[in-house]
Amino acid sequence: MGKIGRNDPCPCGSGKKYKKCCLLVERRKPWSLEEVRSLSTKEIVSRLGTMGIHITEENFLREVENFYSAYDLSEKWWKTSHVTARGFDRDFPWMAAVVLWERLAPHIINSEKLNDMMQEGYRLCSEGKEDEGCRIWLEVWEHLKKRFTPEMKSINDAEKVFSGLQNLFNWCQDLEMELGNAGLKEPSFYEKRIEYCREFCRLFPETDRLIIENMKRAEAESYFTLGMVEEGDRAFRDLVEEFPDSAWVYIGWGDMYWLFRDSKAPRDYDRAENIYRMALERNVDGREDVLERLQMLEEERTNETAV
Repeated sequence: MGKIGRNDPCPCGSGKKYKKCCLLVERRKPWSLEEVRSLSTKEIVSRLGTMGIHITEENFLREVENFYSAYDLSEKWWKTSHVTARGFDRDFPWMAAVVLWERLAPHIINSEKLNDMMQEGYRLCSEGKEDEGCRIWLEVWEHLKKRFTPEMKSINDAEKVFSGLQNLFNWCQDLEMELGNAGLKEPSFYEKRIEYCREFCRLFPETDRLIIENMKRAEAESYFTLGMVEEGDRAFRDLVEEFPDSAWVYIGWGDMYWLFRDSKAPRDYDRAENIYRMALERNVDGREDVLERLQMLEEERTNETAV
């Protein structure tokens, strides 16, 4: 269908000429997704037509195969069609794309749906339902992985395949943290945390080194919480080789033997002290943090002996 002329029949189906019908109607309030959802599919397609965006259900289904988000699809419409939407109507095309996608292609998970799932996960975690939130977030992670390519070496590179309101850089770190919180209630989430952290580091090895360090430390800690002490020690040994100047690698390792409440390692003050002192011998950054931890350990050991 070509551009609608002023004297052509209005695409809304009223039987009136376009100039006497929808061309005269100026939207007086913002559109909302709820209002667009209240329209039938036919009404949405018809209204898009009055704005110069001429689609059918069939070509819409073909188009969604080429986009990650409804927003990106609507931007394509603006670039390739003579869009006449003005004022508040300018929001209609992308909202229409969201609703049509929900109805016609629910099997293709777009960025808007992933963003909603992320938001739901945050809500659940804020209510102390970390296990439920993490189940949703792990589903999001599986969908996101399908978009990642070998050319993406850092999580910042991956931002291009997700146009939701959330920031992948922050969300990926939140997922690691909440998996640890969920593990306090259900230990199987520690296993999921190990798998997730390993996948993240494999997929995005050039991500900021502090994030890689934290992910690998979370993996090592998770072994201890599962009672896999040898695997945990091995993971921490690898960490100190990779990040020899980081005080918190040594602190995290030593903590497993007396301070970390969920560690299944036997309490061993001497083992913890030796690990902390290893950091001091290597003159790590954050030396004062190591000294503070040594002081805490000594006070704990003294108090326990006194009892």
